[in-house]
Amino acid sequence: MSVPSTTSRKRSGIISELPQQIASETFSAPQYTFIDRFNWDYTISPALLNHAAFGYLDRDEGYGCVDTKFVNQVPQIPGVAAHNVPPVIAFSDNFAQFGCGAGINNKNITRRPTAITNDMLTWIRAKHQFKFGGEYRWVAGNIHQDGSQLGTFNFADAETGLPFTNSGNPIASFLLEQVDSGSATFLNVASRYPRQHAYTWFVGDTWRVTPKLTVDYGIRWDEYSPSVEKFNKFSFFDPLGTNPGADNRSGRLAFAGSQWGAASFGRRQPEFVWHKGFAPRIGIAYAWNPKTVIRAGYGIFYDQAFYPGWGGGMAQDGFYTNASFSAAPYGQSAAFILSQGLPQNFQRPPVIDSSFDNGRGVSIYRPFDANRLPYAQQWNVSIERQFTSDFYINAAYVANKGTRLPSDNVPINVLNPSLLSIGSNLNKSFWDPKTQTFLDTVDGVPQPYPGWAQQMTACTPTVAQALLPYPQYCGTMQGENENAGSSTYHAFQLKAEKRMSHGMYLLGSYTWSKLLTSASDNTQSGSVTWGGVNGVISPFERSRNKSLASDDVPQILSLTYIYDLPFGPGQRFANRGGIVGKALGGWEMSNIFRVSSGTPFFFRSNKCNVPGQFAEGCIPGILPGANPFVQSKSSFDPGRGCSPAQ
Repeated sequence: MSVPSTTSRKRSGIISELPQQIASETFSAPQYTFIDRFNWDYTISPALLNHAAFGYLDRDEGYGCVDTKFVNQVPQIPGVAAHNVPPVIAFSDNFAQFGCGAGINNKNITRRPTAITNDMLTWIRAKHQFKFGGEYRWVAGNIHQDGSQLGTFNFADAETGLPFTNSGNPIASFLLEQVDSGSATFLNVASRYPRQHAYTWFVGDTWRVTPKLTVDYGIRWDEYSPSVEKFNKFSFFDPLGTNPGADNRSGRLAFAGSQWGAASFGRRQPEFVWHKGFAPRIGIAYAWNPKTVIRAGYGIFYDQAFYPGWGGGMAQDGFYTNASFSAAPYGQSAAFILSQGLPQNFQRPPVIDSSFDNGRGVSIYRPFDANRLPYAQQWNVSIERQFTSDFYINAAYVANKGTRLPSDNVPINVLNPSLLSIGSNLNKSFWDPKTQTFLDTVDGVPQPYPGWAQQMTACTPTVAQALLPYPQYCGTMQGENENAGSSTYHAFQLKAEKRMSHGMYLLGSYTWSKLLTSASDNTQSGSVTWGGVNGVISPFERSRNKSLASDDVPQILSLTYIYDLPFGPGQRFANRGGIVGKALGGWEMSNIFRVSSGTPFFFRSNKCNVPGQFAEGCIPGILPGANPFVQSKSSFDPGRGCSPAQ
């Protein structure tokens, strides 16, 4: 039995470029980490052993502004939600801002309590070794937020410049209190409590069928709950619910649980809970003869339910409001006067309304089927042959097929590429500058519903926007925990090893493989395949997404050796004691040689005038018979074709 426990504390130094009274930096305090474990191995009988374990991890972090203690030395700006820290004053033209906006550390504390417990029973009976077990995980976050309530106020040169000229100065605009844009957050709920749990059970057996044949087989079951908010203070996009502020079109902001009236979703989370995570596995080892072993295996392996980001895949639209105001484009009229404070013509939270995000974008979309866990099917066949007492060769075929992998491939608020035939008319706005009114129809495309154009405050009411499946929302609505990716991997692996003898060790390996994927990575990471830029391939053309992985390396050859130099006591040369023997003995020489194919080379155009509503970019086409490479791919010289330094 063992019960280890660890507590650590990290002190945070306060560093700022400007005086602390106007510093923009943040600091973290407290920073504590707690780790507690319990392990118990109990021998019930010579053939029965039980292993039990429990673990707990928590991290306590507080984030705050360096300038917090000087709040009483800075004038208060009216109209914001709080005055517990100085406001943020920012300037254009690369002037440094002052103030950080993060709030005070004792109200911005995040804790991440996590617990895990498991138990495994091992039973040896005759030719069998049975294992039974299960595991439970509890993952939580206690997130307290206090930032941005003090306001952010931006100053630009336009308010003190001449019309349509590059003139004016943001510092002058500040001295004259001419705010170019300003915003502040008003919170009804300042905390989030995401919760998630997981269950696992398994049973397996290692069966020694004959002295030559051993079979491992078993099954595992996994279930991960979707993340929920402890008090149901959580809102998200519901693609099927009707939106009362959009003429009852499909697509609304829904609120978790059932306590929010007509805006309630009914369930505590968007996803249906998936209970079918059964994963069978089998492995076979057969000794063909004393020097030859054949192995084969197949298994299904489930991954966890991913919720990227700090908040457990949650948003609280309707429980807070970010009130923002901006000056008119190219105008010299300020958004407002600083000393008069933030304008108050907005609705303060809570706003429990399914139409709350109309004209903007919903913060979180989690697909209903995203709790179906990602999984991989893995199989392999290998043959190992021992040629001498210290030399053997192993040849193997290894494969992996990934299904429902985390991805960024299928945003739902996008246009079909067939609509590109409309051409530049897609960019036409429903706003008519001549009459200073919104048009009912543009080029035969009507407003999706009465008052739609007036609602569009976060994006321009264009023809492309009007044609979207959910025109009441800006943005493409990428699933936060989308798992629509797939992958296939096939490889031939060859390994030869000479174990240490006569002072020499040798190891050589060769891999010939191919990895195709439509998933960005093992977690959502912004479409790594396309250099971190989402939306290159339209979701209507998903079959084009599966291609060589960005890190695919078709061939790898690796060789290494270790050679004990034959000098010193007991060796062929300088076999003597004393200082000379100690100086010359014990030396070895080693080397690692590795050669591999390169990773795929890809390129795309950044001169693509495709409206963002299509969620796709431009990939240069290669005509039949054309070669896009100026140089031979086998002898690429990065220096060729470059202009000499001037």
